[in-house]
Amino acid sequence: MALPAAIPAPGGGVEQAFYVPLVASEELVGLALLTDRTHGHFAVEHQAAALAVAGFTAIAVRNARRFQALERVGLRDRDTGAYNLAYFVDYAGKEFYKARRYARAFSLVVISIDNVDQLRRAGGRELYRRAMRDLVGACSRVIRDADILAKVSESEYYLLLPETDPFGAQIFLRRATEEIRGEASIKQLEEQAPVLVSMGAAAFPRDGEDFDELLHWARQRVEAQRGSLVRRLALRDLERTAFWELCDLLIAGAPHLADSSPSARLAAGPDAFAAAQAEVARELARDPAARGLVYAGGSQLARAAWRALLPAGEATARAGDASAHVYLLGPRGNEPAAAHHPQLTEVWLDGDQRLSGHRFLLYLSEQGGYAWLSGAEGRAFHSSDVPLVDALVQRLQALYDLQPL
Repeated sequence: MALPAAIPAPGGGVEQAFYVPLVASEELVGLALLTDRTHGHFAVEHQAAALAVAGFTAIAVRNARRFQALERVGLRDRDTGAYNLAYFVDYAGKEFYKARRYARAFSLVVISIDNVDQLRRAGGRELYRRAMRDLVGACSRVIRDADILAKVSESEYYLLLPETDPFGAQIFLRRATEEIRGEASIKQLEEQAPVLVSMGAAAFPRDGEDFDELLHWARQRVEAQRGSLVRRLALRDLERTAFWELCDLLIAGAPHLADSSPSARLAAGPDAFAAAQAEVARELARDPAARGLVYAGGSQLARAAWRALLPAGEATARAGDASAHVYLLGPRGNEPAAAHHPQLTEVWLDGDQRLSGHRFLLYLSEQGGYAWLSGAEGRAFHSSDVPLVDALVQRLQALYDLQPL
């Protein structure tokens, strides 16, 4: 077979720079660019030599790709397509080395199917297997090429997210949950039994600097999700309970809260909401570069007070772009316009009468979350239950078309 011709590179003739096609078995597998010769221009014999070497290179590239494909098939679980644990551990070891050497972050996610035996009995072998395969497929649509999802057991999966900080891991958890709930086979299986999926994430180096530490904290967050009010209230379907309905449900007294719960109800005095806002603002000021967001809403928001409580704009700018942002939702007040603050955005909701009888404060960050909800009767509910705070944030964003995470 005749050698393919050299192709002039943009900006010069073949003498200055040219592409060499890498062709194996009449298939183009790549292009090599030759340029900047040390002495003189490329002559005809140089082009011919490059084309000859290109033939061997193309065969090597094709064989390497085939070997990689075979290797990946051998390292994947036959039923779900997830990688096996041996490959994951090897990959994680390299990620630890890279993160330590170059001071980078990554996150470890644990995905647990909490009622595998119930699902297998209720759905039958075929539906169960299809649902588990689709669950892995749903997570795979959210992750990037560099992310690795591995099957550890029938009920547990590990996921490694390189270059992902704690807030980025929270974003993944939300998107993965939405993808999983949208799968037809998951919906079909849920007609027979609830599909109880719990996820927890831990980040290097914030949560630990070795695998065991990260795994411990990821599993602790899985346990927190299992014990969350989200699970008790069956709030997995975001369309089932809207934001204001959920607020009224939590304030009014359902369900019962144990003394050990991260949530509580109280009779709120006139200054309680302002005190909660001040504490969240102080939390933002402790680490201006930490990622997070705050939603505060009500008819009498102290907008000027928020500007006074937040870190100064100049200090925020020195720390980089404002990583935590505050959104104030409510009707326009009579207070004079105040100076712009880089962390503050006002969302005017003049026609929403529900804001006249409620106040809310939702805080979600790398460190955790907090929610304050109060009604017109002076009763209030507050919680550090992170899955519940995230559920409230999702519903609020959907209700007012706010930008999602």
